[in-house]
Amino acid sequence: MNNKLGLVLRVLLVLLIGATSLMTLLGAVGTVCLAFNGTLYPAYRWIIPLMPTFQILVYIKIAVGFALALVTYATARGDRWFYLGALIFLVAGLSAAAYQMVLSSTARHIPFLAVAPTNIRFYITSVTLLAFLIIRFPGIWNKGGLGIPGGGKGNLALPGGLAMIVTGLMMITAPWWASPEHVVDGVNYVLTLQVPLIVDGIALMFGGASVLLAPRLFAWWQTRRALVSES
Repeated sequence: MNNKLGLVLRVLLVLLIGATSLMTLLGAVGTVCLAFNGTLYPAYRWIIPLMPTFQILVYIKIAVGFALALVTYATARGDRWFYLGALIFLVAGLSAAAYQMVLSSTARHIPFLAVAPTNIRFYITSVTLLAFLIIRFPGIWNKGGLGIPGGGKGNLALPGGLAMIVTGLMMITAPWWASPEHVVDGVNYVLTLQVPLIVDGIALMFGGASVLLAPRLFAWWQTRRALVSES
């Protein structure tokens, strides 16, 4: 993809859908404890009659999260099906988030948008879906070369590396931005996953940095090798 506008748009889309994929999977993990062990948490008695529904939502979020991860890769590559795939699974993820928020807000008697941290996932998914709808306008889609037959496969390093870094950063900071809904009697239950979140987050950030730097290091190595050969 030689079009600079197309590159910027693709990087933006990869970052957004990558973040949405991560939030969807984290949402599934975060719901497991209550969906399957809600009776063990007195502060969350409201979920007991809803546990079967929340268990189904866990499976849906896992499926959608992994599907969005595949769409993220397809978006970075510019595969033909990336746009339709993104719309289908973004709508599915947004619907699951909205339904969970309706159930939670009704059972707890709080406003719909006050259901944290599901509301964060709802916002991010909404913004990502809106971005995909906006870029489909002919003036943007055609100028960006996003609809080129054959997918316009390009360099995965920039969008892929940035997506990994942003995803890692979100995982490392999860204990802070996901805390409001997980603090019970002064205990932040998100911290029970702090170690794997930090380890995996750091690994993703280093991996993303490596992906970004690898092409430059390889080019430098080739240049260095050529100079040595000439001398």
